[in-house]
Amino acid sequence: MRVMLAVHLHEGAERVVAEGVRWAERLSATLDLAFVDEYQYNLYLVDDPGVRGVLDEQWSRVHDEAKAKLEALVATVPEGVRGEARFLEGRAAEQIVEAGSGVDAILIGTHGRKGMAHFLLGSVAEKVVRMSAVPVIVLPMGSPPA
Repeated sequence: MRVMLAVHLHEGAERVVAEGVRWAERLSATLDLAFVDEYQYNLYLVDDPGVRGVLDEQWSRVHDEAKAKLEALVATVPEGVRGEARFLEGRAAEQIVEAGSGVDAILIGTHGRKGMAHFLLGSVAEKVVRMSAVPVIVLPMGSPPA
């Protein structure tokens, strides 16, 4: 069995991965970690070659740092369940669903936003649940346990 955990690379990512590891171990599954870079950088919009060079270099550095963070998270997964890192680009929900089509289940954390925050920011987890053809396990990732 193979499961995929969608992760952010922000503070607290280790806690999400630890929860994903617990689920993978319960399911006797291999755990892949997937990160989606949603930011768009359109180099063609910049006319000045000097500015383009600087922006391109910075964008490359940001991507390299994100990939390194993802690899570091994968390294925290015990070898018995460790799968692969998936660095995806595009709209989060769509990319997670597409990448998840080749696994047995998708694990995804949720902030549990309600009201106006949910309305304005939406819920990637909710979209993944609605669009996925494979089972989705939603992990409530509110405040850490005391």
